[in-house]
Amino acid sequence: MENNIDYAAIGQRLKAFRKENKITQDDIAKDLGVTVAYISNIENNKVKMNLKVLSYYATRLGVSIDYLLYTDTSKTSSLDAEIIKQISTLSDDEKEKLIKMVRIYKNEQ
Repeated sequence: MENNIDYAAIGQRLKAFRKENKITQDDIAKDLGVTVAYISNIENNKVKMNLKVLSYYATRLGVSIDYLLYTDTSKTSSLDAEIIKQISTLSDDEKEKLIKMVRIYKNEQ
């Protein structure tokens, strides 16, 4: 079975997301109990990340693991990530209200 994971693209995405969110490699290294060099090596495709690292980035950046693994950088996927990030900060009550608003909006189109 061929491995189709583009670790270089994922590393670049992690680095871009980290910078967009003003998170340093040192912050991540401390949280994960690893060295800054290890985080740098992940971002620069010199080592492969494990699930713990991938899960950490997804949680810290407010996106899904799927989104981090999906390396299509089209505008749509960036918008999807922003929507997920914003929704993840809402309470359950706010999410229910948002769903109702989206349903109303879609029916008006």
